[in-house]
Amino acid sequence: MQQRNDTPASPAAGGRFADYAAARRGAARMAVAPGVDIAYVVDDYTDGWKNAPVVMLLHGVAESAEAFIGWVPQLARHCRVIRVDLRGHGLSSPVGEHDALSIADMADDIDTLARRIGAPVHVVGAKLGAQIGLELAQRAVPWMASLTLAGVLISPGGALGKWVPEWIGLIEQSGVEGWARATMPGRMGTALTPEGMAWWTRYMAMAPAATVKACIRMFPRLAEPARLESIVCPTQVIVAVQPEQPGAYDQRQPVAEVRRWQTRIPGSALVELQADSYHIAATHPDACAAIALRFIERISS
Repeated sequence: MQQRNDTPASPAAGGRFADYAAARRGAARMAVAPGVDIAYVVDDYTDGWKNAPVVMLLHGVAESAEAFIGWVPQLARHCRVIRVDLRGHGLSSPVGEHDALSIADMADDIDTLARRIGAPVHVVGAKLGAQIGLELAQRAVPWMASLTLAGVLISPGGALGKWVPEWIGLIEQSGVEGWARATMPGRMGTALTPEGMAWWTRYMAMAPAATVKACIRMFPRLAEPARLESIVCPTQVIVAVQPEQPGAYDQRQPVAEVRRWQTRIPGSALVELQADSYHIAATHPDACAAIALRFIERISS
């Protein structure tokens, strides 16, 4: 697998993502199904003589592999890191607005990619990526070495379903950027500066409207998984424990509710993080990466 370094664009050019194509020159692509290619980036700064563990990072809706850039410094020195563009996102194959997108299909993409890697893979999922990770873990795919969930709604249908018509309307009226801006406080809490909130809004605005609509329309079909008890790989759930902040579109679930379903996963651990955000992978990348790395190294040893 190839090694990748990011070279930020100049501030005058608008930051790292001003020229997205240039920022992703190092991406590779793999055909995982007829007409479906998955793009990914490999970050590997490990010692060449070590058999480093492989970690795959799965992002959320309206994001891409770049959402995990803040995790790379810690993880990539000790692990071979694969940052994936999920179907319809980044440089992966597009999806149509009314495509019958499903977690099962997106999990099939990752299953194919991981099997071709040919090594045990530690999966880290945030938001949509967490749903895919849970699906793969319930299948007991043989290549999955562990699962870390950093920001997950166990029932997106119950938590977000009531907003689907409103969110589709926001995108149709003001684009993905308008939707991202309106929903950002409920996603990030108070953790980011105004500049950080604006950056994430611009970044998520780059996602295709068709993909975002297709994902949002999928939410009502996503209930609490029925087979959590069947998960056999080591699993940890990182949860924000500071009180929720009032505001529109608050996407967090109470810690007690997270603990309720987490305990259905045999032998799993709940790791508390001092944060008030739902998207902790974005607001607290250093802390989340450190938690994930300790978990992976303990399992790998």
